[in-house]
Amino acid sequence: MKKEKSCGAVIFRKIQNKYQYVVIQQRYSLHYGFPKGHVELDESELMTAYREVKEETGLDVEIFDHIREKTQYSPRPGIIKDVIYFLAKAKSHIITKQDKEIEAAMWVDESDVLDTLTYPSDKRIFKSVLNQ
Repeated sequence: MKKEKSCGAVIFRKIQNKYQYVVIQQRYSLHYGFPKGHVELDESELMTAYREVKEETGLDVEIFDHIREKTQYSPRPGIIKDVIYFLAKAKSHIITKQDKEIEAAMWVDESDVLDTLTYPSDKRIFKSVLNQ
């Protein structure tokens, strides 16, 4: 089995006592999830999460590294992928999506996030992050 690792973040902002979260739609798989990407050589999990969030959404964030969740799946036969998500607070609010990889990136009200996410693993990550 070959191992892969990606890192990303569940990003929030608070607007008039309401929380919103960034949800992205991948260009090629068209599923809805959170910003994430592959760890590059000599990068820490945090470095990867900051870089991928900035690349995919254009947002500057503050990552809360004590709130860390992991999911694992097999994207292709013979490959096991770990994905690490951190909770992050947006320091900027204008999303500028990465056209090459991202079809859409948007702020979603907390009450609509679970209905927007595609995969049960992302829904579990979202619930877990909220409960920490």
